[in-house]
Amino acid sequence: MRVIKNINNNVSLCLDSNQNEVVVFGKGIGFTKPPYDIPLSKIERTFYGVNPTYLSMIHDIPEYILKLSVKVIDYARLKLDNPVSSNIVFTLADHIHFAIQRYEKNMNIQLPIVYDVQYLFETEIEIGKYALELLQREYKTYLPKEEATYIALHLINAESQDQKSVKDKLSSNYIEDITEIVENYFEIQINREGFNYSRFVSHMHYLMKRGKNKELAQSDNLQLYDSLKNSYEKTFECAQLIKRYIEYSLKCELNEEECIYLMLHINRLCAREDCDQ
Repeated sequence: MRVIKNINNNVSLCLDSNQNEVVVFGKGIGFTKPPYDIPLSKIERTFYGVNPTYLSMIHDIPEYILKLSVKVIDYARLKLDNPVSSNIVFTLADHIHFAIQRYEKNMNIQLPIVYDVQYLFETEIEIGKYALELLQREYKTYLPKEEATYIALHLINAESQDQKSVKDKLSSNYIEDITEIVENYFEIQINREGFNYSRFVSHMHYLMKRGKNKELAQSDNLQLYDSLKNSYEKTFECAQLIKRYIEYSLKCELNEEECIYLMLHINRLCAREDCDQ
């Protein structure tokens, strides 16, 4: 296995004997400057078919969360009938990392569909509970029990995307318009090939779906709305432009809870851009 790029100290991008790209996990493999050949004895895990846009976000995720995500997906593959791609290891790690950050700040976002998911997707819920148990047992990190449902929704979405690779064109057009609103407001150019943008697109798909189905998010933290509004005035103003666009285009009114989440995702999208907030 030949290392062609180091992602962090323990993760590298390699080429196998057939010149296929593969993401490799192994203790300390990222300390040597590539290119170089790595002994198979140093390789702990390999992941084929990983979307290149997901590699950049590994720098921002603690290693223990990546390892946790690997264990959760290994468990999911034993439980689910549908195949699970390697990409979900990294997107799930990002989801869990963001969840921990939210709950450390007492930002508890709730969706009205939580109880429906619990009854309709028992296996995915079981996997979500397994993830929370691992966090508690191995890393002394505690998340509310509702987070098991959000992890389940992440798995359900991944299964759906694997079965349906082409997204709804109309929704994609809406999202492109929303992206241009952010670009024009902050006078920036957003990298549409990056993971931050992919994450933002996923959130917007969820938001529009909830709006169409009248299943908007509920929150115990409405005081955050005023706090974010005052702390991030430009982000709030941009979110209001997007809110008006969605209300006009989709004929659904966003509540303050959805605006909180929208502001958080605008901040995340702009975090790596030259964006004065």
